[in-house]
Amino acid sequence: MKHLAARITVAACLATVALGATARGDSIFDAAGAGRDVMPAVGDTRALGGAVTANLDPFSVSLLNPCAAARAKQVIITGGFAEMGTKTTNLGQTKTTVTTVYPSLTLIVPTKHFALLTGLFQEREGRVTLADTGSVGTSIYDASYSRGSSVHSIPLMLSAFINRRVALSGGMFFSFSDMREETAIDFRSSDYKDTDDVMDTFAAGEGFIGAFVLDLGRLRLGGQFRTGPRLKGKLEKRNAPIGLWSSENISISSKNAFGLGLAAEPATWVTIEGDYSKSPWSGLKLDQVTLNARNTERWSIGIQYHGDHIWQASQYPLTLGYHREPLDRQAGRLDKIATGRISEEIFSLGTSIPMGQGRGRLSLAFEFGTRKAAARDDLREKTYGISLSVSAAEAWHREARR
Repeated sequence: MKHLAARITVAACLATVALGATARGDSIFDAAGAGRDVMPAVGDTRALGGAVTANLDPFSVSLLNPCAAARAKQVIITGGFAEMGTKTTNLGQTKTTVTTVYPSLTLIVPTKHFALLTGLFQEREGRVTLADTGSVGTSIYDASYSRGSSVHSIPLMLSAFINRRVALSGGMFFSFSDMREETAIDFRSSDYKDTDDVMDTFAAGEGFIGAFVLDLGRLRLGGQFRTGPRLKGKLEKRNAPIGLWSSENISISSKNAFGLGLAAEPATWVTIEGDYSKSPWSGLKLDQVTLNARNTERWSIGIQYHGDHIWQASQYPLTLGYHREPLDRQAGRLDKIATGRISEEIFSLGTSIPMGQGRGRLSLAFEFGTRKAAARDDLREKTYGISLSVSAAEAWHREARR
């Protein structure tokens, strides 16, 4: 009977936690899905709101714009991070969440006919911890639920201009997925037995990617297609109180992804870029069971001023960006947290500082925005953050090696 009561307590507690209590982590919305996509902290990417599919700046190369590697005339290595904070208002209570760093690393090695691109990018991240205190009869318990998930990708691609106007890029990307979910009930008396359930998932696999940029001078068109990677790995389940442990082979899959971008220079001192992209991690499935039902799309627009009308923006450009992600209804264990459509809007402001004569660049961006649930007027989030990347270019040119 006590065992049954404890199970009822777990279910009741999770429902209570999902509807309120104390929330910590990146976003309360992460509890109902498998995280959200991460925009890489590389060059002006975040300052432009991710509108870089048609961008040919080699200091901003990432998985979003691999064709830009074809413009590199030096070995370029870039490291960057983005640190984000979230203020959540839920049921009238406001909580400031912890911050998270999203790292990225890019390496471009040009040769006589093409450029090799590789690196490490975090593409999906989700962390949340929910906690509450309740009682069953005269017994008081502390309950907690935590979930953390991430996906990292390593590209191995070749990029080149096949003529003066067209740049192509293609290759493979290797992905690693890690997820941990833990539910714990701690009773403050000996009437009931504490519970601690842990689920660990790790999987790895590969996919293929191809991209192009058509450069018409003051107008550029870019596109990209990525296959949904097929990951293989292990799922481990543990229950500490009763000593249960199990391990099984699993497979994780996702949908194909694509992106389209357009960049225009209506004047020599301004560039306007617009993008539409669909996430490679939409509809994650674990052995055909949907982990994340959100159909993640991103609409982005970026404007960069690089004239000298106000100050020397030709050296220190001013970049403004905006992106919006309408997300479909989430699925998951704590679906009651936010039902209905979820939207995210982020504004960004940034600049870049050249280091030496083409030997590197420091890029900085500030971001702020909101996340809202269409069916929950009492649930919303404000986000704010900063991203920084540093690029270093080798002094000698590839022409010297011919």
